[in-house]
Amino acid sequence: MTLLFFDAHCHLHDERIYTDLSNIVARAQEVGVRHMVSCATRPQNFDRTAALACTHGQVIPCFGIHPWFVDTLPENWQQWLETFLTAHRSGIGETGLDFMDKRADQDLQIRVFSHHLALARELERPINIHIRKAWDTFIHLLKKFGPLKSSGLIHSYSGSADMIPLFERYNLYISFSGSVTRPNAKKVVRALGAVSSQRLVIETDAPDIYPSLSDPPGNTLNEPKNLPAIAQIAARRVNMGFEEFAAQAYHNSLTLFRPILPQKIAQKEI
Repeated sequence: MTLLFFDAHCHLHDERIYTDLSNIVARAQEVGVRHMVSCATRPQNFDRTAALACTHGQVIPCFGIHPWFVDTLPENWQQWLETFLTAHRSGIGETGLDFMDKRADQDLQIRVFSHHLALARELERPINIHIRKAWDTFIHLLKKFGPLKSSGLIHSYSGSADMIPLFERYNLYISFSGSVTRPNAKKVVRALGAVSSQRLVIETDAPDIYPSLSDPPGNTLNEPKNLPAIAQIAARRVNMGFEEFAAQAYHNSLTLFRPILPQKIAQKEI
C-alpha cells in the first residue's frame, strides 16, 4: 500500500525556504506528500503564493490576512483579497484571532477575521483559521455566522479537547502540526484523541514548528517532507495504526479542500 499525505497548512512563500522551493517540493513528493496548502498571510505575499501554485501543481493556494499583520494593512486590503480569491482556485487564510500579545488590537482582528468568514460563506471556499488565546471570541463569532458552508480547519490546534465537538458541529476540521510530536504535548494529544476520525487533518506549518524527531538535522527549518514523520508519531500517540491514520487524514483533506482542488484531481481522487 502506497501511503499518500496532504499538508493542510504551510507557508511556501516564506523567505527562509522560498529559494529552495523546487527541491522542497521534490523531497515532499519522494515521501508521498502529494498536496501542499500554502497560505499567504498579507497582501505583500499574495503574488508569490499565486505564482507558486501556477508553477507547482502540488501547491494549493490560500489568500488571507494573518492576525499578526492587521495593524499594517493597506487601505484597499479587502479589494486585494477579493481580487485574488476571484482570480484563483483558492482557499481563504491564513486568518483568525491571536490575543497572545495583550497589546494587540482585538477589535481590528475581529473585524478582519469576520470579513474572511463572510467571504468563506459567500464564495463557498474552505478557510484556514489561526486561533491563539481567543477561543471564547472565536466561539462567539462561529455562533454569529453559523456552520461554514464549505468547511474549514483550525490549524495547529492548541485548544482543549472539550471544545472539539462544538467545532465539528460548525463544520470545522481539526489540524495537528509538529507540536503533537513534542514529549510534553499532553494537551494536544488529548485533543487529537477527541477528534472524530472524519475530521482529522495534519500539517507541517512549514517552515515553523519543526517536529520532535529522534535525529533532527542541523537546520531545523520545517518542510512538507516531515509530514509522514509527524503522522507516524501522532498515530502512535493515540494508539492507532500508522497506515490507517495516514489514509484517514489524507481522505479528510481531499474532502475538505475539494472545492479548490484542480478539477482533474478532484474527479480522480475523491
